[in-house]
Amino acid sequence: MIEQLLSGGWVMVPLAVASVLALAICFNRFWSLRYEHVFPRLVQEALTVDEPFDIAQAEDRRSSLQNVANVVLKHRTDGVEVAVAAMEDMLISEVQRLERYLTTLGTIASISPLLGLLGTVLGMIEVFQALNATGARDPGVFSGGIGEALITTAFGLCIAIPSLICHRHFQRRVDEFTQQLEQEGRVLIGRLFASEK
Repeated sequence: MIEQLLSGGWVMVPLAVASVLALAICFNRFWSLRYEHVFPRLVQEALTVDEPFDIAQAEDRRSSLQNVANVVLKHRTDGVEVAVAAMEDMLISEVQRLERYLTTLGTIASISPLLGLLGTVLGMIEVFQALNATGARDPGVFSGGIGEALITTAFGLCIAIPSLICHRHFQRRVDEFTQQLEQEGRVLIGRLFASEK
């Protein structure tokens, strides 16, 4: 198997790097985009009490829900418009944090098949050059060369398909988390400024 991969030529080097990078990003996002990581139970419980309080110390590790809630609570004396604007600014920052590395994963999913196709084209060029040099009397040279050339396309597709699936899954998860974060923030604002309505 290793010999077959090496026979794909220099294009296999960026494909191998892309595969390792995509795997690392997938593991990272699977860990970071867990529900309990973004919406810790202790923070949710702190937001359900009758009198909301500063939850900065609710968890050692800052979560997205905790950051949104803290910015709303920080501006509770500044008026509802200021609190809403602060929450929306924090949401933008949190979405960027949740979407970290997803652009890279999407790029890997897009360029891997193209790199594989490039390897195949370069391999075919070498096959035809060899045929021109030795003549077309040996069909084994032709078929074997094509088989080696197609390895890069197969490897590129093996990287691109799972990368694309994971990218779509993570992007959908970020969208769902964003909606829930906004909803939680607006509920908290509604409770804090209920007397102003």
